[in-house]
Amino acid sequence: MGLFFNHPVQQVPTDVVRAEIRRALLDSGKGDAAATAAQRMGMLGVQDPRLESAITTALQIAPPSESDADDQARAVAATFATAPPSQFFSGRATLAIVLFVVLAAMGFWSDDIHHPTSATAFFGFAGAVFGVVTALLSAEKARS
Repeated sequence: MGLFFNHPVQQVPTDVVRAEIRRALLDSGKGDAAATAAQRMGMLGVQDPRLESAITTALQIAPPSESDADDQARAVAATFATAPPSQFFSGRATLAIVLFVVLAAMGFWSDDIHHPTSATAFFGFAGAVFGVVTALLSAEKARS
């Protein structure tokens, strides 16, 4: 999770999802489904609650044949093919903009009342906030 964007979880390749769901469908009815799903998620090295839930459900369903298991696995893998969109935290961005505006306004105010040292400090802080926010936004956007 970033400061301004909530990026979706790590994307698991479609063929891996299809193989795991197919395997879970063929192994259904054996033991504790949730524990087995958690173990398989650990082997995959992924923390995707949607996939864990799909594996748990597949472990509880017994398909009539292997071709039905293939069809169901293909359908589940298709739902995981599209990643959920990033979420933008507008409140955090607004807070950063307000902080920049307040520091810049204090810089203008202290320059107006002839405190050059304070004005320089406030403008420096405002520039630093602007630079940090710009860098964070560009780094997070490049990640998505």
